[in-house]
Amino acid sequence: MSIITVVGASGGTVQVTVDGAQNAALVTQGTTLSNTLAGVITTLDTRKLGLSATLSSRTNQAAYGVITAGGAYNIVGNVSWLTVGSDSAATPGVPLNDAVTINAAGSTANTTILGGTNAGITLQAGDQNGTFFAGTGNNQFTGQAGDWSVTTGNGNDTITSGDGNNTIAAGLGSNLVDLGLGVNFVYSTGQDTITASGGVQTVSLEGAGSTVVLGDNSLVIDSASGQKITVGGASTVAGGVSDSVTFTGQDGTVEGGLGSTISATSGNLQTSNTDAANITVLQDLTFIGGTGQTHVTAGHATIFGSNGLDMTFDMTRDVTADIDNVFAANGGNMTLDGASSAFGIHAFGNNEGTTGAQTFVGGAGADTLVAGVGDATLTGGTGDANIFGFRDHVAGGDYTITDFGAVAGNSVLLVNYDYTHASFQTDVLDHAVHSGANTTITLSDNSKITFVNVASLNGQSFTGF
Repeated sequence: MSIITVVGASGGTVQVTVDGAQNAALVTQGTTLSNTLAGVITTLDTRKLGLSATLSSRTNQAAYGVITAGGAYNIVGNVSWLTVGSDSAATPGVPLNDAVTINAAGSTANTTILGGTNAGITLQAGDQNGTFFAGTGNNQFTGQAGDWSVTTGNGNDTITSGDGNNTIAAGLGSNLVDLGLGVNFVYSTGQDTITASGGVQTVSLEGAGSTVVLGDNSLVIDSASGQKITVGGASTVAGGVSDSVTFTGQDGTVEGGLGSTISATSGNLQTSNTDAANITVLQDLTFIGGTGQTHVTAGHATIFGSNGLDMTFDMTRDVTADIDNVFAANGGNMTLDGASSAFGIHAFGNNEGTTGAQTFVGGAGADTLVAGVGDATLTGGTGDANIFGFRDHVAGGDYTITDFGAVAGNSVLLVNYDYTHASFQTDVLDHAVHSGANTTITLSDNSKITFVNVASLNGQSFTGF
């Protein structure tokens, strides 16, 4: 706990108490306000308020009031500064321990309130703009239409912003922050509950275990873990570890995060660079560059993989010829397992870049699984007939088709290879290698394809000539 000495009335000083885990930052901010006050005090009508007094401007000068005792106070008219704390002369080094209530609804000036009492400050703001610095205790702030900067210390604070544009920094503790219809910025370091039904909200979470419920057009940046976050449409949630994130609108975006559970209950979602996420989307998912053990349930999905992705995928909505579930691999090792999906997928290995081991497992529908520059294991599934694709000058690795004989009509599509049916028979099939129950062929670009549990191959199973 620290005490800031603030210029008072009649040459006296006031002791404002500051606490909090971010003590240094709070002291710096409080000191800056104190220094600003000291620079303008000669222009102010300065008065020390008696118990439960009303402060109103009595001259053309803006008024400055000093409160050093608990009670209820009113400020009216052109009151631009108020300090709440203990009297340095009467109780040196001792903080104010009594609760202070301030009704500033009648103030017509931009108002700065700098205070700290262990029992907390309750402030009712008006339509004016202002700054509220409450360094310690359990504080309450209620705004109306004005724009305010609100900073609190370590207590359990209650902040109702009103409909202005506000910047709110709530310290450690269990804080309640209810945001109005303005454009608000919230910096949360405690275990807070932050709500809003409208407005445009930006919330930064640095403490763990908060609950955030916001409307449309919100941005939540999480630097901690274990948050419960619900946002409306056109919102973005970034970062976080083991969060629960729910989107209730038509569109949303997730950036980063580790081990989070993410759901879009009404519409579409785009994710980028998630790690080990569990994602459920009612409609369309665009998944970009995720890693780790990831599970996706979506109506439809376009997935861009990256090195280290191990995804299981379940598509819940049938697709038309114009809307396919597409997986596009990047370089490196990755797995796409759609075995639990009732519908098919189209998966493409990387065209260039680093090689790796890629595994594609199709769903119960018709799948198209296309190998890339690295090694690949392809499993079509036991539903409709599947296509296994290989591209000249893109392929070239060692490939395995695990279930080519499982479904009648499975076929291999050879893209840009210079074969005719006759030359493919003589150059490739006639030189196939049989090992146990498996058959391996080698293409002109040195791609080796092993068909598991297939004793022989028929040229009619190959297309693209």
